[in-house]
Amino acid sequence: MAVSTSKYDNSASIGCVTATEKAPTTTGNVRFWLESKTRLKPFDIVRLVPPNENDGEPNENDGEFYVLIQEISEVSDETSPLTGFISSDFGQSNIKPRVKRVVTTYAEALVLYNTKGNEMPVPYGSKVHWPDPEGVRRALGIDDFKRKTPAGFITMSGPDNQPLEIPIDMDADYLIGPEGGHLNISGISGLATKTSYGMFLLTAIQQKQENDWPNEDEKASFVILNVKGSDLLRLDIPEEDIDTKTKKGWERCKLQAKPLENVTYFYPFADSSSSQVHVQTYLDDENVKDQFNKGIAYRYFYDIKTAIRQMRFLVEDIEDPTQTLTSCVDWVSTQRIASWGAYRGNLKDWRERSPDKKIQINSWRRFIRLTEQRIKNPIFTDKGKDAESLHQISLGDFLKHLQPGKVIVIDIAKLPDYLQSFVVSDIVNTIRNAKSGVADIYSEIEFDDDEQDNYERELGTVILFADELNKFAPKHHTQRSITRHLREISERGRSEGIIMFGAEQFRTGVEGVVTGNCGTQVIGRTTASESTRDPEITHLPKSQQQRVPFLQKGELLVQHPRFSAGTLKIRFPRNAYKTK
Repeated sequence: MAVSTSKYDNSASIGCVTATEKAPTTTGNVRFWLESKTRLKPFDIVRLVPPNENDGEPNENDGEFYVLIQEISEVSDETSPLTGFISSDFGQSNIKPRVKRVVTTYAEALVLYNTKGNEMPVPYGSKVHWPDPEGVRRALGIDDFKRKTPAGFITMSGPDNQPLEIPIDMDADYLIGPEGGHLNISGISGLATKTSYGMFLLTAIQQKQENDWPNEDEKASFVILNVKGSDLLRLDIPEEDIDTKTKKGWERCKLQAKPLENVTYFYPFADSSSSQVHVQTYLDDENVKDQFNKGIAYRYFYDIKTAIRQMRFLVEDIEDPTQTLTSCVDWVSTQRIASWGAYRGNLKDWRERSPDKKIQINSWRRFIRLTEQRIKNPIFTDKGKDAESLHQISLGDFLKHLQPGKVIVIDIAKLPDYLQSFVVSDIVNTIRNAKSGVADIYSEIEFDDDEQDNYERELGTVILFADELNKFAPKHHTQRSITRHLREISERGRSEGIIMFGAEQFRTGVEGVVTGNCGTQVIGRTTASESTRDPEITHLPKSQQQRVPFLQKGELLVQHPRFSAGTLKIRFPRNAYKTK
């Protein structure tokens, strides 16, 4: 009697389990030979049906086994290459060999799941069948997830050479808390896969929490850092020509093919001498003007009060073995200065006479020389008379727009590296202070009536997406404030309600604690040399390691705490927002 009535339960099997003295079946691994016309590939999942001992018919008492194929090999009865050479008339490759060899293809697979909870080795002689999609999802543990979050789909071999495409979900409890958290994506540039997958996941979370997650406390807001180009500055604009394949991909994941919603953009302020639209960005003026006309964009700046309070972030990338810069920064941060004009006037005096007798004049001169050039950027300015018409606000005001379901995009792409780190440090510090309830975090924010009383409750979980993570948390600069913040988020962010989605080209260039604490790891195509250094790759089975340098665009290896398979090769649909 057949165990399953699925339409994939063909009467004819496609192979049979073998067990030899040197390669027995175990509770975790199994081998089986395949029929000659059967085509499988690594990462496919198949179903094994144990036989009865007497008649060979399926044995439903042992349950069905679902296994993940790791490697496929072909073997013949040739004892050595010399045997084949001789049988081909001593190396005549164009003639038919005199001896026909016995050849078979066999697969090595990892045991994932048994429908009866049977933890014994797969019985010898078990028949290999195509799987059913529902069974695959059960085998991966997906049906047990509380808050299913679409992660893409797997494409497997199927009957009659027709592929099976099965949607895959992650468990949000282990992706964005409370049980686990954080995600890291690595892979070489040029494939547009890392950022695209990050945006796909954020879109999936936004749509699912709006439609399927009734608990308000489980909903998240999003802070996205645009660190290069303008790809992430049109997240709210639908792609005009979405092809049928892309639409079907979104439908397969039970999502709508549409861009992110409730998006607000924040651009670095620029004066009229450097920009007609008063922003520092790679986005074209027409799109920038359109966003301001819609009321979904702002120009952020740092007044003197905010800047001197965060001055340590401005110089932390500079070598300071004697702590002279730190001493100057600490003193300046305690001062009350009315404007940037007054501050720059003070610098002239401090260059001639130390304002603090404990700090030598040479230390002040070094501090002034190193910081004076950096504060020339237009973002360091006082609030002007036209601030309201220019939508000019202090960057801390982005918190007012940070509520569950809202998306904040902060553009730092055109700023020099030291100002990118300055702004990111300020953003992370501001979010952490807000989440921990630090009282003075609200001092620079003008709330409406009763808004501050409800603010902290409404903030919810915050997902921070940062590309080029190696720039902000490099492996060899662990003392920088931004590195320290990101490390602490990876360690304690889940309990604080701050989740980090990071991406970089080479994981080995990022502070190990930051990446190591990410519960979900995503691996894109990378170089062969990086594959031998990245610990997330080297622990994979050798057959999977070898395929990392050859992953195609839109293909990723995903490791999620709740996947019973450990690692899946996942595809995802092209994003539905406009990139150019």
